[in-house]
Amino acid sequence: MYLRCPSSNSLVPCLVAFILTCGSAAVGLTQKVQAADDAAERLSGSKWALVICGIPGDEEHHKLFSETIESLHESLMKQLGFTDANIRIQFGADAIEEDGPAVSAARGKATRSELTAEIESLRKELQPTDALWVFVLGHAHYDGSKSYLNLPGAGSGESDIHQDDFGKLFQDLSAAQQVFFVTTPVSGFFTRPLSAKGRVVVTATEADREVNETLFHAALMETLADPPAKKDFDIDGDGKISLFDLYINITQNVARRYGAENLLSTEHGQLDDNGDGRGTELQLDYLTEEEGGRATEDSKAPKIRPNSDGYLAKQIVLPIVFPEPVPAEPTDTPEPPPEE
Repeated sequence: MYLRCPSSNSLVPCLVAFILTCGSAAVGLTQKVQAADDAAERLSGSKWALVICGIPGDEEHHKLFSETIESLHESLMKQLGFTDANIRIQFGADAIEEDGPAVSAARGKATRSELTAEIESLRKELQPTDALWVFVLGHAHYDGSKSYLNLPGAGSGESDIHQDDFGKLFQDLSAAQQVFFVTTPVSGFFTRPLSAKGRVVVTATEADREVNETLFHAALMETLADPPAKKDFDIDGDGKISLFDLYINITQNVARRYGAENLLSTEHGQLDDNGDGRGTELQLDYLTEEEGGRATEDSKAPKIRPNSDGYLAKQIVLPIVFPEPVPAEPTDTPEPPPEE
């Protein structure tokens, strides 16, 4: 920042302008820090979850998404402290005999009208001290201008929903903690419409033509259902398990899945939680070059500042239960007692 003072007579006004400018920047930074801290501290109410799966597709994908939702439903209760009564599921197809209890009890088929009604119902339930986590699964497409979540009923009075209209459904929610996981292809385009102060938005892809089927939902499911040891899960080593740690672990899982198949990754997850509508690939500092990142043995991840993506996610502490560490087997075989 530069302030040009053409003469000594203007020195005092320039100093005043400089002080006011710095003061404004400090106030803005303080407000962002306060917003993040408030979002973390105000959570004392109920925890709500909305799981949305659009059209699952063929039999193989029906099974895939159904099993993902069943696992996610269980993890929400066992790992994240949600109650069954506060987990709402919209699944975009008729339940079949092979589906589990969560999908079989879905509240609707995720048509556009049903989603709108569901979210309005949630809006009436939510209190300022509550938490709302939203998970979006299924298929999506990009028409060159907008990204659309593929919903059932299109052409028969219903329609798919694009990023902007989806974002409008969640405008001005009163919940203190708001977390969105949009795991579909071309999901990065949903970041800007969903972005808001005090809200974390995670997408499977960047806002680009990443139209291929994603692995993010499977990585999310596995990371919650079968997390690594606590010391490994705590990515930033701050001694607490946060939403930030969960995000990095998921993206590492995605990278391993592509690496195991010797495939070039066609999805690049992003996180936005500073309300600017632009996601950040925070995982780059935690993935090796082979995994698509820039981490080395000697590198250290940069400190995340209060006005940067990731700061709010670090404030959201998760009650994840980790497996008990397996005791190490003794390395030395004890000598037999001497013979008498």
